[in-house]
Amino acid sequence: MVKHIIGLVEPVKVMNKKFLAKVDTGAKRNSIDLSIAKKLGLTRSLWGIRKVKSANGEEYRPVIKAKIKIGHRNIPTTFTVTRRENLKHKILIGTNTLKRGFIVDIAR
Repeated sequence: MVKHIIGLVEPVKVMNKKFLAKVDTGAKRNSIDLSIAKKLGLTRSLWGIRKVKSANGEEYRPVIKAKIKIGHRNIPTTFTVTRRENLKHKILIGTNTLKRGFIVDIAR
């Protein structure tokens, strides 16, 4: 498998809309802001509910499926939906996506 090198902040496309996403090797799952999920119509395709541990404690979050594009790779994946309006990056890429052939270069 060819490994793709990405940085800590990476341009991604979710449903063909461009965003800057934070890459977090300590996060188990991808996360997306509720407002973005609503704008893209992703909240209609609820896939389930997950218990998530974060810096704010534990909570249950809805899970949605979406296709993302990182570099030249299109990847079907899942996101937990939460409020990230106070954070700089509204999308977080976790290890559920990174393990599919990505290497994170923190100097990039």
